[in-house]
Amino acid sequence: MTSKLKLCLSFVVAAVSLIGFASPTHASSYLSNFSKNQYLSTKQTIYTTLSGHKSVKITIPKGTVFKSGSLGKTSKSHTPYISIDVNELSWPVRKAVIKSKYNVTTTSAISASKAKFKKVHAPSYQTYYKQPYTGEIGGLVWQGDKAFPLKQQFKIENCFRVTDDGYLEYFAGYDYWVHKMPQPRSYAKVQKFVQKGKASYLYTKTKVSGLTMAHVHKKGNNRYRLKVRKTTQHLATINPGQNKNYDDSVRISIRYYVGGKKFYVPSQTIYP
Repeated sequence: MTSKLKLCLSFVVAAVSLIGFASPTHASSYLSNFSKNQYLSTKQTIYTTLSGHKSVKITIPKGTVFKSGSLGKTSKSHTPYISIDVNELSWPVRKAVIKSKYNVTTTSAISASKAKFKKVHAPSYQTYYKQPYTGEIGGLVWQGDKAFPLKQQFKIENCFRVTDDGYLEYFAGYDYWVHKMPQPRSYAKVQKFVQKGKASYLYTKTKVSGLTMAHVHKKGNNRYRLKVRKTTQHLATINPGQNKNYDDSVRISIRYYVGGKKFYVPSQTIYP
């Protein structure tokens, strides 16, 4: 074998080696294989912008937990990326987005690098409420007896939720049809969560105005406690049809007691 042929073969072997090993190394530095309702946590502070509007700056602190959508890939380099819906995050994070004039709540594409994000389990503090059919956790719990008829859903109501990143928020005069989550009347970081049977206990350092919370400690982070109890009671709201002889549908709500007061969560709508 000539020295020139040996040199060519060596070059081919080296090229094949690079092709075989470079791709997995590149892929291993990015997140992949998201499960349904995958939660992530930021490993560093993320500086990004509102999707389509670079003038709106967004800062997502290190350690922020959020529920991610599906992974996307850039058209040219096929680099995996994610977008974050800041509507589901606490007021300090989403403030700039909500106060902007744009009706958008997702961030620009962010590289799904393992240096930036890591997969985490669904946070227990959101299990105060679980969607009966989708299994998704977290969401708004409404104050009152039961759901209004559909034609009255323009009414303003009070409600609370726990955000993806663990803040208990109470809204007074919440517009049912609003797209962007408004500024809460009051909010506080959830410091501790305890589940006992059908009851959930959320502990905060400061009281969330509008919610009936027990003052359980004078010092420390777990000074105030909110009890959220789900019942098996189902409540029916009849939605009359245009023809008064027939009903259009029935909306079913589930009764909750929050701080001893009546709250509810819409469950399903039944049609004849």
